[in-house]
Amino acid sequence: MKGLILALVLTLVGGQKLDLEPVFDTGKTYLYSYESFILHGLPGGGLAMAGLKLTCKLEISHGSHTDHLLQIRSPKLEEYNGFWPADPFTPSSRLTETVAVCFSQAFKFEYIGGRVGSIFAPEDCPILCINLVRGILNMLQITVKKSQNVYELQEDGIEGMCQTKYVIRDDSKNNRATISKSRDLTDCQEKVVKNMGMAYIRPCPACPLRVRNIKGTAISTYKIKYDDSGTLMTSATCEQVYQISPFNEPNGAAVMEARQELSLVGIGSTPISAPKTQLQNQGSLRYQFAGELLQMPIPLIRIKNPDLQLTETLRQLVQNNEEGATKEALAKFLQLVKLFRVVGLDQIDSLWVQFAHDLPYRHWFLSAICAAGAADTFRFLKQKIHDEKLNIWETAATLPLAFHFITPSKQTLEVASTFLTCPQIQKVPMHRIIVYLGYGSMVNKYCAQTFICPNELLQPLHNLATEATSTGDAKGMALALKAIGNAGELASIKRILKFLPTFSASAASLPNRIHADAVLALRKIARKDPAKVRGILIQVFMDNTLAPNVRMVACVVLFETKPSLPTVIAMASSLLTEPSLQVASFTYSHMKALAVGRIPQLYNLSAACNIAIKLLGPRLDRLSYRYSKVVHVGEYSSEYQAGAIWRAYIMNSPSATFPSDIITKVRGYYANTATDIIEVALRSQSLTKLVRKQNIPFAEYDTHKALKELGKTLLGWKELPPEDPALSAYIKVFGQEIAFVVIDKEAIQQTVTSLTGSSDWQPVVKKVVEEVQRGISGRWTLPAMVGELRHIVPTVVGLPLELGLCGAVLAQAAADVNIQISPPLSDNFRPSQLLEGNMDIHADIKPK
Repeated sequence: MKGLILALVLTLVGGQKLDLEPVFDTGKTYLYSYESFILHGLPGGGLAMAGLKLTCKLEISHGSHTDHLLQIRSPKLEEYNGFWPADPFTPSSRLTETVAVCFSQAFKFEYIGGRVGSIFAPEDCPILCINLVRGILNMLQITVKKSQNVYELQEDGIEGMCQTKYVIRDDSKNNRATISKSRDLTDCQEKVVKNMGMAYIRPCPACPLRVRNIKGTAISTYKIKYDDSGTLMTSATCEQVYQISPFNEPNGAAVMEARQELSLVGIGSTPISAPKTQLQNQGSLRYQFAGELLQMPIPLIRIKNPDLQLTETLRQLVQNNEEGATKEALAKFLQLVKLFRVVGLDQIDSLWVQFAHDLPYRHWFLSAICAAGAADTFRFLKQKIHDEKLNIWETAATLPLAFHFITPSKQTLEVASTFLTCPQIQKVPMHRIIVYLGYGSMVNKYCAQTFICPNELLQPLHNLATEATSTGDAKGMALALKAIGNAGELASIKRILKFLPTFSASAASLPNRIHADAVLALRKIARKDPAKVRGILIQVFMDNTLAPNVRMVACVVLFETKPSLPTVIAMASSLLTEPSLQVASFTYSHMKALAVGRIPQLYNLSAACNIAIKLLGPRLDRLSYRYSKVVHVGEYSSEYQAGAIWRAYIMNSPSATFPSDIITKVRGYYANTATDIIEVALRSQSLTKLVRKQNIPFAEYDTHKALKELGKTLLGWKELPPEDPALSAYIKVFGQEIAFVVIDKEAIQQTVTSLTGSSDWQPVVKKVVEEVQRGISGRWTLPAMVGELRHIVPTVVGLPLELGLCGAVLAQAAADVNIQISPPLSDNFRPSQLLEGNMDIHADIKPK
């Protein structure tokens, strides 16, 4: 019996796998050589590549408990810019000096069981050096399962928590083991990534995607030597590859390769010198991004004296524009934008004083300031608007661009909040609208980067809604709802529901357009919690007490939430007993448009709509265009994984001869993302009623007479109900409402008074008309940043890989214009004379 027990014990001991995690014994210093490099460029050998290489010596020693010290010695950085692999690396003394300073002291890190914990470094150590240390320590990250030789798990690393597969080959005869691990960098539970300029692009993680546009993997191999005294890592290699295929290119359009080699040189007994300064916890192994706004990848410039470079670039820009060198002007404009991002407020002010009174320079200056998107450029604009250094039109042009391109942060949001209370903004309704809408967009971009959106950011918008409701200000309610809709936060749902009669009895007295604005304000919120918003919208859609146009808008937003088959069938069933043929026709037409779609993101919704229209077809298929419709045109390329659709939502009223509401939009699709490029809406319910009462035979009139009759009709503005506007319109760019206009009884009254009575600006109008009669000619230039998209991920060496797309446009036109008016203008000029006389306009406009 004793022999059997002894044999069993020996069997258990013999079958137990040794610990293969590297161990650094106390009292010893392990010396390693380390080499890493990163290259990126076109795929294939013999093509142009660019990169960086780091070589150094490493010393690692075990302190107390789990604490270890890392000393980096003899760092050397080399640059590569040539044809791989024929051309050699070139030493970079400037970069070497930079990293040598921050590597002069030792780093501390926690290490136990093959896992790297917290990393400690001097408080003033640059983030670049800390990330390079992360790249080195990332090679020590090993997860060994004693009971398995092949296994998979989500493992933490410099790139985040990603799917990792291990294969262990144990050579017990020679007391050696080889550990291989491969990481799928496209399958990460918690991926380290930084996206900039993509707040308006909607990802669809659950959507089917045949091929990924960015594929990444990292493969590591560890050589382990073990005996009774412990486990020692003798060498380690890692190779990482990212392949970028924007339009599904088989071999990729660009590639990034990173490699690391770590080799044991020896083991010494000389301890590493303790750090001279207090070390601060710098976080875990995961890569950390720097806080500053990096340069645009194209074109890179070396910034030495930004003041002088700004002045020279601005002069060259104006000169290139005068000479018609468009490409050179665009390149200089991007350089100007980058330079404005690095200078301070005082430097910007100094340049403004120098160029403000020279119109060509002033124009380019303001355009670049708006596109820079830095905190100081934003403060500069606020200061100049407050000091009234910009005229009303310059302010109206710069504000939307500035709010669109600003990089959201706590500092810039504080500046944005001061715009809301600025007296110079408040006294111009157009500026006030732009600022509130822009602030909502800034909140949306900022909260897209954080897990929790601070309530204090939404408070100004909520306060505006409360104030407008208490005073019965319909324009204020519309502005508050549109700004809240731009922000798109869940915390605003309760505020929005107060404007919908379905959920608040007091909202029944509000105009229909406010109800529609409340529904549209739920659009962005639906992207964060589609189920909750869907439950709200289905109730609004089925509420027969609401105006048909409000329910049709609810239908549009409801389908944007991609409802499931039961919800679509429920909508279809309700249409079988729907009392409003306008709502029924619109919903059925929308379902038909979705059913024929070929966008992969909408496959499930298209299938559901196909079933629904079979239920509704016999009843609603033959309704004419007198009823509300959805017009849809779209195309999608499976090969390039890109497509676009154009839709027009045409909403009629039962007694109207032409649509009362029209919403048209263009949406683009790429891979598993979507973005609303532009959307324009026009509402004319009261104007429709007013024109219909006049019984004007427009079909019998030529254009000039039709316009004159329409002008006379508008003089009947007294017939308009005071609570309903004659005309309203809005425009959205990338899903963000940037401006809207409401032409109501008050606005028409002011216009008519200006045309028929006397006003301060009539002499100005007369002077302009006389100038045009003599003939004017000029050349106009409009530079603008279209967009700046950045996708940044870490590499194993501790340097970032950035994929960027930067777009800028330069619109130029030359024009010669003159007008002949008969009879000539009288000395007692009134603007209404322009409608009473005959005008011959001759214009020669040449886009360039």
